[in-house]
Amino acid sequence: MTSLSQLLSVVLILGLTGLGWWLAEVNSLARKLGSTMVILVLGLLVANMTTWTPEPSTVSWVNGPLTSLAIAELLLAVELRSVLPDARRLLFPFFTAVAGTLVAVLLVGGLLSPWLGEAWIPLAGLFSATFTGGSLNFVSVARSLELPPTLLLTATAADHIAFTAWFVVSLLIGRERTQSLQAKRSDLNDPSASTVESSPWPSSRLVMVGLLWGGAVLLISDQLVRLTGLFGINPPSILVLTTVALIAAQLPQAQSRRPCYGIGVVLIQPFFAVIGLSSKLAGLFGEGLPVLLYACLVVLVQAVVVLQAQRWSRWPLAECLVASQAAVGGPSTALALAGSLNRPSLVLPSVAVGLVGYLLGTYVGLAMSASLQWLTG
Repeated sequence: MTSLSQLLSVVLILGLTGLGWWLAEVNSLARKLGSTMVILVLGLLVANMTTWTPEPSTVSWVNGPLTSLAIAELLLAVELRSVLPDARRLLFPFFTAVAGTLVAVLLVGGLLSPWLGEAWIPLAGLFSATFTGGSLNFVSVARSLELPPTLLLTATAADHIAFTAWFVVSLLIGRERTQSLQAKRSDLNDPSASTVESSPWPSSRLVMVGLLWGGAVLLISDQLVRLTGLFGINPPSILVLTTVALIAAQLPQAQSRRPCYGIGVVLIQPFFAVIGLSSKLAGLFGEGLPVLLYACLVVLVQAVVVLQAQRWSRWPLAECLVASQAAVGGPSTALALAGSLNRPSLVLPSVAVGLVGYLLGTYVGLAMSASLQWLTG
């Protein structure tokens, strides 16, 4: 029975992904929204109109090995010398987003504390962590704080819904601006489109070569993690994967890695089908409503802070949206947003600032929770 459930989960996730891609090709509205958003919406519809949920093992496979391969493929197509100037531009919007998150966690948490009760302090730590660098920090802080299972489940769902909503809004805003810019000037005059060349889908031989590059990166990364573990060193696997992929991307034979970007864009889409399928709305509109409201208001305040700073400082909108997404959702969602906005020059910078969030988020979340516990006695 378990094997059958796993098979059905794989078929549904891949089916939703394929349907989203197809709709984005044949339907004018879906084409405007983009395949990523269509896949998200399809997942949300299935999750909230049926009682079916994907097998946890299948979800782990998509969020783990498949997404790791997608990240490796996307990074293999990027040369450092082409994107380092862009990475510096994302730092100010990113730290603005983090500052907005921390302010929102304190202000909104204080306002909702009578409704949230004793849960508001651990939730403040959780949301400070996850909206600084993504779900990796959420898991780390949740384990450290030893939250009750019910509160943890509710907070997880609220986190998914809040960052998914902001991803969708960012995609809509960014695509609208991108389409407006494309109407005014060609991509040949747009320096942001020059990092990774877009081209027709490559031959099956080139696709296989690109997959071999990605597979080699995953294998080497896994062995390095095992090797460092023997010496008592346990670096985050995403850091090892990114480092190996970046080194490989600078090697000769760049032509053989040219298809990697397109392969990565395709492979990362099931990640968003899983996000949609994991976002149940019903349980959050009862006892979980205060937690959902807390998460959504934190992301809303952060978004307002980032967009207002973008207006004042005249930072490019796409850079601000990607940097904000790096804080709210982590490297994977920031990278996917950069790809969905057709901004390949932001692929590496999005991962770079997302990794900064990974490094900071756990410390920020635990420090927030400890500080509030100390202040409240």
